[in-house]
Amino acid sequence: MEVEIIETKSELQASSLESVPEAGTSKTLKSLCYPVNTIPTRKSGHTVYGCALLLALLLTILCLILAHWPSHLFSVDPVFTTVAGLLLLLILGITFIIWRQPQNPIPLRFKVPALPVLPLTSIFVNTYLMMQMTTRTWAQFGIWMVIGFAIYFGYGIRHSVEETNDQQPPVSSSQALDKNVPSAELV
Repeated sequence: MEVEIIETKSELQASSLESVPEAGTSKTLKSLCYPVNTIPTRKSGHTVYGCALLLALLLTILCLILAHWPSHLFSVDPVFTTVAGLLLLLILGITFIIWRQPQNPIPLRFKVPALPVLPLTSIFVNTYLMMQMTTRTWAQFGIWMVIGFAIYFGYGIRHSVEETNDQQPPVSSSQALDKNVPSAELV
């Protein structure tokens, strides 16, 4: 009798656990905007990568509309105005999701300031300017890129100073200050 009761209880617990989703597995908007962890995880990294890809796509579409059909947009054509407004709302929402994701606390040599607004603005401005370029400008750009890649891969990689610097950990500001301040023992 006791064996049957224990088996029945464990079966009930297993079935009740299967029906309740685990915390953190639901992909709702709330979990994207307010992540549970304060430390970056693989899931938060994938979230940022996916949002950044979607953001670049939406910004390209917005720049395409602004560059090729500005007269329709500024003449308050309802279709173009609605599409541009929806794109802007989606861009702002995705930017908010990226901003809410946890960042890595490890000190780096360089971090982009004003994340994610500065990169977002840079992507927008550069994509818009690229949409304005003529075919001749694109050809000149392509030629200079080939020359630049040839120099980089032919000379730059083998003579890089960063390769030797990557083996040393970055110096924090407090360590750098301690090296510059004479100690009391020397005085």
